[in-house]
Amino acid sequence: MIVVFAGFLVFLFCMYFIKKPYFTLQHIKIKRSKSLLITELSIGVIIFLYIIFAGDFRLVRFLLELIAVILFLLEMWLRVPAIESDFSLSSDEKVMLNKKAKKDFYSILPIFFIAICMFIFNYLKTLK
Repeated sequence: MIVVFAGFLVFLFCMYFIKKPYFTLQHIKIKRSKSLLITELSIGVIIFLYIIFAGDFRLVRFLLELIAVILFLLEMWLRVPAIESDFSLSSDEKVMLNKKAKKDFYSILPIFFIAICMFIFNYLKTLK
């Protein structure tokens, strides 16, 4: 029953991103690029698979955690090309939004590094 519920939530998560192809940065709507949309949908699928395999296989759980962290990092980085490819923005807005997107990306890097270390050390601890 939990798998059906989790699958429904992932379906809603994916439908939201398909229905609303914009993300907001500094109160300006920016159209998501295809690669950004695919990355966000992949995060939803990874979360669904993690719910299914959370208690079964340690290696699968570890790989899903690691892939999720990498996809979150990739999603933050793909904001920059999405800003560049949005033709509705002026050049001044693009410069300002690029600075903000890069600042967001670089401010998130330490958190991702700590999360990756946490997953690796947690996996190494379970090997003993």
